[in-house]
Amino acid sequence: MKEQIKELIIKNVNTWEDSDIYVISLFVYDECDNPCKPTVTLGYNTENQVQSELNDGFATDEDEARWNYAFWLQNQFFVFGKDETAETVKNWVIKNGFPYYENVSCVDEETIEKTSEITKSFVSMLVDIVREIHKQGILTQKFGKKLPIIIHELEYYDEIAEQNIKANGENLVKDFAEWCMCG
Repeated sequence: MKEQIKELIIKNVNTWEDSDIYVISLFVYDECDNPCKPTVTLGYNTENQVQSELNDGFATDEDEARWNYAFWLQNQFFVFGKDETAETVKNWVIKNGFPYYENVSCVDEETIEKTSEITKSFVSMLVDIVREIHKQGILTQKFGKKLPIIIHELEYYDEIAEQNIKANGENLVKDFAEWCMCG
């Protein structure tokens, strides 16, 4: 699964034409709020979108327009873990020794707590993928410079900042990490 996701990221990145992309997004969420069904959505944001949000007055400041996913383009190049890739994620969950439940609404709280490790493991895999992409110089070859690949949810907090520092290196996500920790 790790190689599948990595190859999909690389394949999609190589098709992008926008010249002002400044950040790539790996948005992580649980399909149907089921922690046994983690997903990742690939997208990006541009400098033009930041300016548009500022000009329209929707964002309170440049940092919010730049780093708050709610103000991004909301482009989705793939959603891994949904539709045809859902079975791949299910097999990965089971292979890694996690409990898998098709529907968690009828599962007790203690069992749901055990499933919380699934997302942590999924994010850890994404951190490894991002590190490998940087090590291979994929983004530098495509864009002529390094770009951060942000692994995130809808909410931002210290752990989000820390996982992105681990994935991208401190310098590449310094502004994002500071924004996460202040928000």
